Amino acid sequence: MNHDPAETLEADYVIAGGGSAGCVAARRLIDAGYSVILLEAGGDDRHAAVYVPAGSAKLVGNPQYDWKYETEPDPSRNGRIDNWPSGKVLGGSGSINGMIYLRGNPADYDRWVQQGATGWSFADVLPFFLRSERNENGASQYHSDKGLLGVANLRVTHPFNRLFIDACVAAGIPRNDDFNGPVQEGVGYYQATQWGGLRCSAARGYLRPIGEHKKLQLLKRAFVCRVRVRNNVAEAVEFNHYGVAKLARARREVLIAAGTIGSPKILMLSGIGPRAELERQGIACVNDLPGVGRNLQEHPGIILSYDVTMRTMNVEAHSRWRFALRALQFALLRRGPGTSPISHVGVFFRTRPGLPAFDAQIHFQPLGYEVTADKVLLAEANRVSLAVNVSRPESRGSIRLRSPHPQDAPVIDHSLVGADADVRTLIDGARVMRNIFSSPTLRDRVQKEYLPGEAVSTDEQWEAYVRAGAFAMYHPVGTCRMGAVDDPQSVVDPELRVKNIRQLRVIDAAVMPCLPSCNTNGVTMMIAERASAFVVGTK
Repeated sequence: MNHDPAETLEADYVIAGGGSAGCVAARRLIDAGYSVILLEAGGDDRHAAVYVPAGSAKLVGNPQYDWKYETEPDPSRNGRIDNWPSGKVLGGSGSINGMIYLRGNPADYDRWVQQGATGWSFADVLPFFLRSERNENGASQYHSDKGLLGVANLRVTHPFNRLFIDACVAAGIPRNDDFNGPVQEGVGYYQATQWGGLRCSAARGYLRPIGEHKKLQLLKRAFVCRVRVRNNVAEAVEFNHYGVAKLARARREVLIAAGTIGSPKILMLSGIGPRAELERQGIACVNDLPGVGRNLQEHPGIILSYDVTMRTMNVEAHSRWRFALRALQFALLRRGPGTSPISHVGVFFRTRPGLPAFDAQIHFQPLGYEVTADKVLLAEANRVSLAVNVSRPESRGSIRLRSPHPQDAPVIDHSLVGADADVRTLIDGARVMRNIFSSPTLRDRVQKEYLPGEAVSTDEQWEAYVRAGAFAMYHPVGTCRMGAVDDPQSVVDPELRVKNIRQLRVIDAAVMPCLPSCNTNGVTMMIAERASAFVVGTK
C-alpha cells in the first residue's frame, strides 16, 4: 500500500523533467489556463556559462551541469566507455548543447509514419515547428517570427568558414542558405538557438518570460523516483526534494519529459516495461511493455582536423590579450567568438555517387579541439576541425535499470558503430572531406592533416580509426518510441499516450521512432509543442 509523504502538492498536470520538452509543455499548458507542477532534478540555469554561447565547452562533462551518464564497454569500439552528456539544469540538454537549430526533412518524418507514427508526416509537424520558432530572418512558408524559441544567424565569422564553403561547392556540393527551408542537402551556415547573442534554451525562451506565474510550481533539485499508478491510471509522481520525499498529484495527467535516458528509467521504476527485467529488479510489473528502453539510437561521428596557415579561434582563446579583447566585444556588442555555437558550417552530403539521398552530416568549426571520453578540449595549434556523422544510423542499443533504486544511473548499452553500414558511411564521408581539403581551394592553406593523419589510407586503416575514435554526437533518441497500438515494441501511441495506462504520456526525444537526419533539440521542442496540443485538445 502506498503511503503519502508528509508533503503533497497538486496541480492539473505534473511534468517529470524540466528540460527542453518539459519547459515547452509547462508554458503551453499554463497559456491554456491549466496549473502545472514542473519537477527538474538539476539546478538553476542562470549562470554565465549557460547563457554565454561559447561557455558550452565548460558545461559538457561538468558535474554541476551534466549528469555524465557512463556507458557500458562498447564491443564495436574496442570496449570503449563513454560519458554521455545530459543536462543537469533547468532547460536540460538545451542549456548545455551546441545550439544548432535543425528540423530534418520530409523523408525523416515519412520514416516515422512508416513505423507506425500515424499523423506525424512533415506536413503534420511543420505547424508545430512554426509555433515554436522566432527566426530573426522573418516569417515565410517555412519560418515564423512569432514563436518563443529564438533562432538566429551566427554573430561570429572567420575567413576559413568561407574557404571551406567554397571548397565544398567546387567539389559539387550545392550551396544551401537555409537547411530548414525546402531542401536540407548542401553546404552553408548553421542557425543557432540564440537571441541577442545569448543562448536561448527552452527555459529562457518559454519559462523566463512568465516569471513566477501563479499557476506554475517550479521545483528545482526535485529528483523524480517513480510515477504512482493505480488501476492503470497515473495518479501522481513521487520525488525527492532536497532529501525530503514528496508527492505531486495530477488532477488530469502526468507527462514524462526526462529525456531518452531518463524517461524509460522512470517508466521502469514505476513498473512499466519488460516484465522479466522488472521482476529481476524486484519491481512489480503493472504494465508489460517490452519496448521500454529498447530502440536506443545515436549519431556516430569521427573527427578530422587540419593544421592551417591562418590564426584560428582556439589560438585566440589561448592568448590572454586577444581573449580579453573578445570578451569586451561580447560584453559591449554581444558579437564575436563569445557567441560561437559549437559549429559554424554544416554540410549534408552523399558519401558515394548514386545514392538516392544524402547520408552524412558535417559540423565544421574554425577551431581545433580534441574529444575525450568525457569532455571537449581546445587545441593550442592553428587548427580547424570537422565531425563527420552518419545521418541515419543502423546501430541500436538499450537503456536498462541498474537496480531498483532511483538514485542509481541506468545501464546504457550501445554498439555505436556495430552496423557495418555505419562504419562504411563514416569512412566514405571522411574520404570526401579529405579530398576537399586537398583541393585547389584549400591546399595552400593546409599545413598537414592532424587527424587521422595521411598515414591512414586503406579501408582497414580507416576502419581501425573509426573503431578507436568514433564518438556519440549527443543526439540519443528512441527508447519510448511511438507507433501503432498493436505494435508490441511501441511504448506510446501517436498521441504520445503510454499504452494501457491512462493519464500518462511521454513527450520528449524518447518517443522518436528513428533519428532525424539532423541535430535533435529543435525536433524535441516540436514534439513537446505537439504533445501540448494533444493534451489540451487543440491538435
